[in-house]
Amino acid sequence: MSSSDFPSTDTFERDMYPLTGLEVGMTRLDPDTATEAELAGIPQPEERASLEEMIASYTINGAYMIFDERDRGSIEPGKKADLVVLDRNLFELPATSVGEARVLQTYFEGEQVFGD
Repeated sequence: MSSSDFPSTDTFERDMYPLTGLEVGMTRLDPDTATEAELAGIPQPEERASLEEMIASYTINGAYMIFDERDRGSIEPGKKADLVVLDRNLFELPATSVGEARVLQTYFEGEQVFGD
């Protein structure tokens, strides 16, 4: 499971958006002002998580923490198929842009509950 300790912004929705949390975990910077140049200057880059680590923290690690990793947390045959479809590939973005991605579709237990 994951969260971040970045300073709160003036909108609750922005603070609670999981993709913003991914970005903050990867950059350790305020998502509203972070730049790639600023990211390169962080003195302790080992304190940043990778995109893979952040995704795991929101998926399989979160399921593990609630003792539900057999049914949720990864896309595998027999699991519940809780997932989102994004408007871009996070692995092709700079770390400071991950929070800008938008959810196109949301699936809960294999059924689409949001999007076209």
